[in-house]
Amino acid sequence: LLVGLIFVSAVVAKELTAVPLLVLLGIPVWVALLVAVFANATRRLHDRAKSAWWLLLFYGVPTVLNIPLELTPEAAPDEAQAFAVLLTAVGLPFSIWGLVEMGFLSGMLGPNRFGDDPLGRLPQEPAVA
Repeated sequence: LLVGLIFVSAVVAKELTAVPLLVLLGIPVWVALLVAVFANATRRLHDRAKSAWWLLLFYGVPTVLNIPLELTPEAAPDEAQAFAVLLTAVGLPFSIWGLVEMGFLSGMLGPNRFGDDPLGRLPQEPAVA
């Protein structure tokens, strides 16, 4: 709320002197959100019986492959821009995989090496005929 008030007051006063203060106030918020995202993703991966190292594949690879696109100036040749877009497109399947793995698939039934099932479900015993 305080950050929003500073931003609105800077816009109304048409002064950009408040922008460095806005950035300083935004950094702790950004860090807190980043920690929360990684903690939640780790919890979901553990629920799926996977290590948190999978986050390198789901978050790290797309981020690294997106760097050339972010660093390519708009005045760069078309080939350079096309290559940067291609690299970003190569990272997209990893992001989609991570979304499906952590967002849509259910957790493992019963306990795993990371702890008990948070929903308290137990694996079903096979039926004996």
